Amino acid sequence: MGCKIETVCASRGMPTLPDRLVDRRVDAGDSLRDLERFFNREVLAAAMRDAGMELLEGEAENVHRLLTDEDVSDAARTEARDRLRRAGVDVDAVRDDFVTYGTVRTHLRECAGVETGRESSVDAASVRDTAFGLFGRAEAITEREVSRLAETESFDAGDVTVSLTARVTCETCGEEYGLLRLLDRGGCGCRRED
Repeated sequence: MGCKIETVCASRGMPTLPDRLVDRRVDAGDSLRDLERFFNREVLAAAMRDAGMELLEGEAENVHRLLTDEDVSDAARTEARDRLRRAGVDVDAVRDDFVTYGTVRTHLRECAGVETGRESSVDAASVRDTAFGLFGRAEAITEREVSRLAETESFDAGDVTVSLTARVTCETCGEEYGLLRLLDRGGCGCRRED
């Protein structure tokens, strides 16, 4: 018996998906998290098609987001699950077939012989994407929790909106910048002045 990825692909009739994971890692440089999302969306899309659902472009991706993202409301998640169930999709079985990035890493290393280590490369765009992705997630979770707290009798607040900002101070020159401004300018410039 193979790894979970091979088992899921065999049971769902997706024989080319393991090779597509390898291609996306080796040729496109997808991260393990990207591959996790890609695999899970493909599993969901296969289940939806098997149930006779006609998929519009991006629909499986959106339904996957509704089922798995932490910033999705309970009502939206329940609505997505109910829609799938009405169409004949066994949502729990699909969720059981979802994998983690660790499972993807194990598959790539042990089944496909692909090295999963990455050389550390960083640029302003990757820092921006990572930081603002984290801010967005933190904002959504904080807003949800404060809204829940506002529904209790011990906390008084109306509708709330949360926004996070990051300030960066260069300890060498003492200048302070908003993160986006610092990234857009290419740094504070104090090393260039030396």
